[in-house]
Amino acid sequence: MKTISLRLVVAILLAGIGLTALVIASTYDIGSARRMGPGYFPVVLSAVLVLLAVAEGVSAFMKREPESTSSRIDWRPLLAILAAVAGFAVTIALFGLIPAFFVVIGLATLSEPRYGWKPAAILAIVTCIGAWLLFSQLLGMTLPLFRLGF
Repeated sequence: MKTISLRLVVAILLAGIGLTALVIASTYDIGSARRMGPGYFPVVLSAVLVLLAVAEGVSAFMKREPESTSSRIDWRPLLAILAAVAGFAVTIALFGLIPAFFVVIGLATLSEPRYGWKPAAILAIVTCIGAWLLFSQLLGMTLPLFRLGF
């Protein structure tokens, strides 16, 4: 009996999410490439997600994994990434963009046991500078870099 690989299940889930987003986004005004409407970017992004999911599904279907692969869940990366996303959401609302990047990178590096604090600090600093340049300087968005609001 052939088993369904985890890659194929994930590809099906991603395709379902992409198709749902595509249906919802298609109800918005799409516009054109010259004058994009509010639905243009979500339609393109969800279509790309569906295409990538289909490509991954075909790849997973064509290349079967060996029977001896372990289906054990590695909880450390799962919990670290979930904590990083939740920590970013809470920290950006309470303390601003710069502390949120330090929290998300600090928590995400917990997923890899051999990842040191020095590369994480360098990555956080470079990411903060890049985010400041992108959001504040290039895009002109008014995201608070630091905030002390409880």
